[in-house]
Amino acid sequence: MTKVRKLGICGVLLVFAPGLVFANLNADVANLKLETTKLSNQVQYLINQQNKVSNQDFRQQLNDLRGQIELNSYKINQLNVLIDSKLATFEKELNALKKEINKPSPKELRLENDNAAFDKASKALLAKKYKDAEGLFKQYLKDYYNGEHYSESLYLLGQIYLINGDIDFAYQQFKTIVTRYPKSIKIADATYALALLEISKGNSKIAKKYLDEIIAKYPHSDLIAKAQEQLKEIR
Repeated sequence: MTKVRKLGICGVLLVFAPGLVFANLNADVANLKLETTKLSNQVQYLINQQNKVSNQDFRQQLNDLRGQIELNSYKINQLNVLIDSKLATFEKELNALKKEINKPSPKELRLENDNAAFDKASKALLAKKYKDAEGLFKQYLKDYYNGEHYSESLYLLGQIYLINGDIDFAYQQFKTIVTRYPKSIKIADATYALALLEISKGNSKIAKKYLDEIIAKYPHSDLIAKAQEQLKEIR
């Protein structure tokens, strides 16, 4: 999603003010070059008129003009150095401004960290590093309460507990999803997991309640067929 942010008055000044500064400096350079050209023309004129003036006057005027030309050349060089310096400073400030504009907002930064933490835990689970995955999912649930992947993390943590044989802890994770996160992408899976755990405990009545919920509330779930099969077995 493209971010659109206001530059503010400082940003506007940073963008437009250098153009005015450089325009003035370039005008100064142009004026000095024009003046230097005129002086060079005067030098040539004096050379052409050398026979009409005394040698002393001629040399004096010629030296004065050449001195002025050298001074103008020095000023032009200094102005060019100043322009280069201001351009470098402007580019640095502009890059800093762009960096500030493109910097993620606190909300965006939290979402990036949220996704990164969940991805790290999920990769550990996929690699069957169950102890590491358990710790990472617990840390995620602690750091990102009600985060982007909170209910999904509860479900995956419940699966890890099942793998480790911690049935009661697994039950707690699935129950939390069913009672607190009815819109979770894992709601049907968590409900089905509770049904299976109730069946394993011999609680057919409660299991039937969960299986009926899957069929009634989540008709598009890929667990419908499994729920129906389980219902046939416990009736």
